[in-house]
Amino acid sequence: MRKVGLLCPTAPEGIGPGEFAREAEAQGFESLWVGEHPAIPVEIERSYVQLIDGEVPYFYTNVADPWISLSHIAGATTRIGLGTAVCIVPQRHPLLLARELATLDRQSGGRVTLGAGAGWLIEEMELFDCAFATRFDRLREMVEAMRLVWSEEQPEYHGEHVDFPPILSRYHPCQQPIPVLCGIHGQRGIREAAKWADGWLPVSSGPEDLRVDLAQLARLCEAEGRDPAEMDITIMAGIDRDTPADEIAGLFEAGASRVVLAVGTATTRHTTLERNRTDVHPLAPERYRETLKHVAARFLPTL
Repeated sequence: MRKVGLLCPTAPEGIGPGEFAREAEAQGFESLWVGEHPAIPVEIERSYVQLIDGEVPYFYTNVADPWISLSHIAGATTRIGLGTAVCIVPQRHPLLLARELATLDRQSGGRVTLGAGAGWLIEEMELFDCAFATRFDRLREMVEAMRLVWSEEQPEYHGEHVDFPPILSRYHPCQQPIPVLCGIHGQRGIREAAKWADGWLPVSSGPEDLRVDLAQLARLCEAEGRDPAEMDITIMAGIDRDTPADEIAGLFEAGASRVVLAVGTATTRHTTLERNRTDVHPLAPERYRETLKHVAARFLPTL
């Protein structure tokens, strides 16, 4: 089954996530996804490919907390999936994050998918005492530890970056376990996904690149003794009014199981480009209903 989700706007000037979610569910979208950047310093000392004219893009700096946003979405809907694209997992405490996810999954009836990122903005990670150099190892250990917390009544975990004694854990999610997608791009993301993730969540760089990447992912999964056919391949793709329907269909033909549409943005392997801020965004309160109907009519029937 080809699944089509949406990146949900959570900026304070936008429509509330609950109202947006009701319209998205009515139009037939399978899931809604939110991202996060909880604290970005004013001074950025390093150079990153994600910067635009030397600055952190505006949309990174005013996004809401993902769990509260997804809770609003869950309460306003009955079936639409709830995902993160992505949660910066190493910046969080594994026991708190495990409980937040278990709560959201159980109270939503088992609708959660965790898109797990490792982080790229060193200055932000330093605010959370998170070591950039070991972020991939910490991410893997956190996922391993959370899976134990979600499934066992007295889990314990002893790793280099995550370590806790036996705890009482009796509030488990509906899903066993909650699906965790590796939200790391490029070759490192492919290697990490093959080792420990339930799937892969990169930004689209087109069907041809995806086909090559998934062939490599399949080889690595088989080397790990895993079935690549069981991997959830979720691709985030920017679209605008000129994006042809067959471009998204091509991602499915290349092997994607889900495409998350980022409306009104142009995404690449490295960054997400903003349009002129003076433009009325297609998901602005006065336009979002019309936009969602148009996007659904253009992309959903072709799949």
